[in-house]
Amino acid sequence: MNKKVIVATAALSAGILLLLTVVIGFQTKAKGEDDFRINGTILTAYVGTDTFVSVPSTVTTIGEGAFAGNTTLQSIELPDSLREIGYNAFGDCTALISVTIPDSVTKVGPGAFKGCSALTLADLGAGISSWGSGVFNDCTSLSKVIVDEKNNYLLYYNGALYNGDMSMLYQVLAGRTGDSYAMPDEVKEIDTYAFWNQQNIKNVKVSPNVTEIPSYAMSSMGSVENVILPDSVSSIAEKAFANNTTLKQVMIPASVNSIQDNAFANSPNVKILTTKNSTADQFGQKQKIPVIYDAELPTDFNDSNADQEDKPQLKHQTTTVTTTEEKTEQTKEETSKEETSAAQSTQNDENPLDTKEPGVVAKTRIINGKAVVLIGKSNQKVYGGTGSNSSIETSQTQETSEESSSEQETQPTSSKQTVDGDTIKQRAYYKQNNLTNYTISEKIKEIGRLSFAQSGLQSIEIPSNVTTIDYGAFYGCQDLKEVTIPDSVISIGTKAFADTPWLDNWLDGTSKGSEDDFLIVGDHILLAYRGNSAKVEIPEGVKQIGSEAFKNHQELTQITIPDSVSKIGADAFRNCSSLTRVDGGAGLQTIVRGAFYGTQVSEDSLAK
Repeated sequence: MNKKVIVATAALSAGILLLLTVVIGFQTKAKGEDDFRINGTILTAYVGTDTFVSVPSTVTTIGEGAFAGNTTLQSIELPDSLREIGYNAFGDCTALISVTIPDSVTKVGPGAFKGCSALTLADLGAGISSWGSGVFNDCTSLSKVIVDEKNNYLLYYNGALYNGDMSMLYQVLAGRTGDSYAMPDEVKEIDTYAFWNQQNIKNVKVSPNVTEIPSYAMSSMGSVENVILPDSVSSIAEKAFANNTTLKQVMIPASVNSIQDNAFANSPNVKILTTKNSTADQFGQKQKIPVIYDAELPTDFNDSNADQEDKPQLKHQTTTVTTTEEKTEQTKEETSKEETSAAQSTQNDENPLDTKEPGVVAKTRIINGKAVVLIGKSNQKVYGGTGSNSSIETSQTQETSEESSSEQETQPTSSKQTVDGDTIKQRAYYKQNNLTNYTISEKIKEIGRLSFAQSGLQSIEIPSNVTTIDYGAFYGCQDLKEVTIPDSVISIGTKAFADTPWLDNWLDGTSKGSEDDFLIVGDHILLAYRGNSAKVEIPEGVKQIGSEAFKNHQELTQITIPDSVSKIGADAFRNCSSLTRVDGGAGLQTIVRGAFYGTQVSEDSLAK
């Protein structure tokens, strides 16, 4: 009898257990869970289309580019388990409106929210102790942020983000209002991309304690006219003032003894105010930039924003290793030589985030049980457990997690591992600097997202079967000078060739080939425009106006679109602030959201 009871009880228990297992299985499989790609505790990609997304509570790191290019995401809920937001994690999420970073997050990587043009609210938690360059680049709707009062690492004041003691200016927000900005005297250092795409400031007065204007620091501003540099400044780095079509005058003191040749690239209206026989004078003569001697700009800019806002109490600044590493990441990475740029800075200055990496005196990390000491831009010494050492050549110094770092330092994987059917997989050769040559199979039809981004490719011939080149496919390939794109290509994603010499040299007019101002590739896709006319007629026969093709051309007032154009890509005319009139376009079928963001043209009025 007892045995029967025991058996029955056991059977019943087994049945309940089975039922619970089934129920729990259904309950833990939340809606949209399959949209997350998670490796351990690292969220590597989100492939869903929901407007609101709640990141799973198991995630500790949102990896590089995990949400990049998502155009449906409007709001994100980040879990208290989260510790790190990686490089470009939410890059170009053009519909994202708000973000609250929980107190658990300690590190926010370079360009984490770059290109989030709809972002209006950013609440930064108390735990952040590492902040990358250009985190909010191109966030043109963001005029202020909230920093938790318990955060001792960051400080917000007058439309800008600083470190806790204001010695470092991280970023003047792109949406900051007011036409003048007087940098606080406490600032000693300006971060790369600090003023990137700032839309409203006309006058800038630099702090009297700043010694260098770094790469891309004041590039691609929307309205800047006058800049005053103090006597403390001694050097101006590459493209520091690039792509400023509105820039009229920069006062450069005699203290400046170093100016890179391309410091004012694509700033055609600038004049230099300096003293005779100074370095700036010699630079102006060499670069054929007008020089005015012994003139002065008004130094009493009325910073109305500062007048309305009390300067906050400075915070204790905790020194961390990651502060230096962030600068290394930025100068290497979005751009982009930029985050940029080389996110080794954006050579076309379209804001990928990398710049030329500064020399590293000494830095170490553990990879696969070996200590890796970085001693320069491209040299590493690997010390194993046996005491022997060997040198390896690599330019990969951007650090994420130890796991990803280990993966980045492998040899290029074979095509069997990187090809899925007729597609080169997403990130297949990402950051593989030792990949200098590659032959794409004739069977390939699609080159995936970021598949060759920041690799060592020097040239690429795309075969005639390829129809699609996805987002950032060749982004940041700093040695890529030759590209062949066949007529079969009907789709080219945003930033597919950004920050490559092939595109940058064409934009600068230094490459051989057509003298035309329109770069038309593939099946009549207008990839880029390098002219400076107020009125532009797009050539007959063009079928698509590519993503970012006219971005930041603030001189453009009128565009005529032929009937052959059926599609206008994402951000095609973004921040063309003077654009008021669009003619033609009877054949338009698709206008990607954000194509006319920052212009005076309504997309609704053009939609068919």
